[in-house]
Formats: sequence, C-alpha cells, structure tokens
Amino acid sequence: MIIGDLHIGARNSNKIVEHWQQRFFEEQFWPYIEQHNIKNIIQLGDWFDNRRWINLNSMAFNKAMMVDKINELNITVHTMIGNHDIPYKHSLANNSPQQIMGHEPNINIWQEPGNFTIDDVNFTMIPWICKENEVECMEAIQEGGDICIGHFEIAGFNMMQNHKNIDGLNASLFEKWNTVWSGHFHTQSKNANIHYLGTPYQMSWNDFMPKNGFWVFDTHDRSLVFINNPLRYFHRIEWNDGSNYPVENIENSYVKLSIKKKTDFEAFEKFLDKINFHRPFELKVLEDFEEYSSENIEDLINVASTQELINQYIDDVSTEKVNKGKVKEIMQDIYKISLEVEE
Repeated sequence: MIIGDLHIGARNSNKIVEHWQQRFFEEQFWPYIEQHNIKNIIQLGDWFDNRRWINLNSMAFNKAMMVDKINELNITVHTMIGNHDIPYKHSLANNSPQQIMGHEPNINIWQEPGNFTIDDVNFTMIPWICKENEVECMEAIQEGGDICIGHFEIAGFNMMQNHKNIDGLNASLFEKWNTVWSGHFHTQSKNANIHYLGTPYQMSWNDFMPKNGFWVFDTHDRSLVFINNPLRYFHRIEWNDGSNYPVENIENSYVKLSIKKKTDFEAFEKFLDKINFHRPFELKVLEDFEEYSSENIEDLINVASTQELINQYIDDVSTEKVNKGKVKEIMQDIYKISLEVEE
C-alpha cells in the first residue's frame, strides 16, 4: 500500500478537513487494508501539516486514525520526512514524525537515505532534500537502483492543477532508477519513470480537480493499481438559469456557486435556499463575467506563469549589487507557500 501526503492537522487543524479525513480512513482506507490483508504501508512524506506546531487535538486524531490501527493490525509502515514535517528550512532536525511517533515500533521514519526490502523487491527512501543532507541524498539518487521513493521537487511536473513547477531537480537525475514514486505535489502525474502519486483526499480548492486515493503495489507482478477515494467536499456549481447539480451531498462541504446567467431571480433564490438546506460549511456566490474570461482574451495577451513573471521581474531590475539568483529562490519559496493558503 502506498499513500501520499497525509497533512494531519491541515489548515490549522480545520475540523471540517479533519471530518473528511476521518471518513476516508474509516470508510475507505482501513476497510480496504483489512479486507485485502495488507501488511505494509509506504507513506510519501508530509505526515503532518504545520511546520511549527501540532495541535493537541490533531495529535489525538493521528493516534486514533493511524497509530492505533497500525498497532492493532500489526502493520509495518515506512515514511520519510517531508518539507511540512520540519521546522527549519535547511535541516530535518526536530521533525514532527520523529518527535511524535519515533517511539512506535511499527513505524519506520526515514530521516536519511536508506533501503528496505519487501518480498525481494528493493526500495530506497529519500527524505526531503535540504542544505544539510543535499550531498548524501544526491549521491543516493545518482547511484540508481530499483524503486526510489521520495518527497521530491522535480522541475516540469504539476505542483497543483494548472501550476507547473519550473524549478527543482532535473528529471534526468533519476534515469538510473526503474521507478520513482514521489509525494509533495498534490496532483497525480507521470513522465517516463517518475510518478507523482497525489494525495488521498482533498484539502483545499487547489485539490478540486485532481483524483484522490491511494495505491496498491503487487510485489509479485509489480503492478501498481490506483484505488479512488469517492469522497469529495469541494463543489463548484454553475447556475445558468437553472442547475441539475446534486446538492444532497454537500453537507459539511465547501461550495462555490458560479452565476453564468440569472434572469429568473425567484428560481435562483429557491435554488440558493435548497443549497443552504443541506448545510454546506461554506457557500460563496460568484458572478461570472464571461466577456473577461481567459478563453476570450487569450489571443490578446501573452500568458506567462506566475513563477515566470516573478523571474522576469527580477531579471528586469537594474542592479549589480543584488544576487538575483538568491532573490529568485526566496521569491519562489514565498510563492509556493502562498499556494498552500486557502482561497
């Protein structure tokens, strides 16, 4: 079993996010494991969400949803440190998985590159790469092998839906590996031997479109099968003088109602009442100014990504006293953090 970023305590320990995480674990994840007698779990980093502190309720939630079940079913877990698990930028010291679960005998927390074997299949774990461990991690990557598992930031892959990462490791570094699985980016994507496996559930509007779930790897025939998580709690509804959207399933969900055409105000108000009757956690009504949509102006402007615009702006600044490469690195870090902030 392979599962991506868990982000326990996501969005400042938001109780709605936790509600849907709990439903996933209780209705999808653990029943599947018990039904198929799975005894090994590989988790791809970012077990916890907050880099600075862990809410006590989130710690209790993690114990109930993960640690207790792992021990009850005698499952062996392998996880590595992700960037959300560390309080420092350049060091993995004092990381949250080790501080909170380091004493658990069934949970192996990889803080440095290392190998383990399941049914004669060799796996290599690479934690989040930072200044402190860069040399050691790069040596392990360049050595090559069978299956490399990490929390990588690789250029050319989607960070989130429609947000391609332009910085990071070059994919060619992994050419000596048969297979590479990675967490970190929440969107599933694959190119050559590199596979970003995504997240098990939604956590923000950035996760609206991507598929969510977990993966089952057969060590005998080496097949990798995706198990979809059908639970969705971010809903975009379009009102075009009517809507057939099944609002019965929006309780405790985030809803955005986009108005494309509204001439029958009475019908719209009734639909709005219908939505509110089913008690969404949050409802935002958005007017749709179609004449200004990207589809209608794409021929008039040259579209660049935010990351490219940041780099272009810094390049255009006339100065010889500033290390522009360092400024770009800082600004790209700020941009990536901003993507994790809820709309």
